[in-house]
Amino acid sequence: MPFTISRDSNMPVNKQFLVFSIVVFFMVSAQAASESFDDYMVYYQAVNSTFLDADIAEQYGIIRSDRRAFLNISIVKQDQDGSEPVTAVISGGKRNLLGQTSNIEFREIQEGNAIYYIGEFEFSNAERVRFNITVRPEMAGPSHKISWETQMYNN
Repeated sequence: MPFTISRDSNMPVNKQFLVFSIVVFFMVSAQAASESFDDYMVYYQAVNSTFLDADIAEQYGIIRSDRRAFLNISIVKQDQDGSEPVTAVISGGKRNLLGQTSNIEFREIQEGNAIYYIGEFEFSNAERVRFNITVRPEMAGPSHKISWETQMYNN
């Protein structure tokens, strides 16, 4: 049974999505990862869209389907005073074992101090997907390439 946050909760919907993202990030640890470079930590994960409650998906314009998922990427700048989310330019795409490629369009979501990027894509059941993403934090300085593979399943 997928994890959902009920609309009947006393928690505002945008807080529900943030809580959902954090919970999914740790629940799906096989798909969640991070990489650091320079003063930045990049967190990324691929999540089946059916894990989202229908109301939350609608609010963020995410299409729910057994064959659709999304990447959730966030970038945090770290210094001696702690860490804070930063904006970035994110681009990239996916490739399957047959060599079929497709670009993933990312959109920025800001909620309070949180900044994250969502990019939707389609997949086939049990498909092995390789992601190649380029991140340019704070829209300045060098870009950093992140690549990883995961197997996606219909829910």
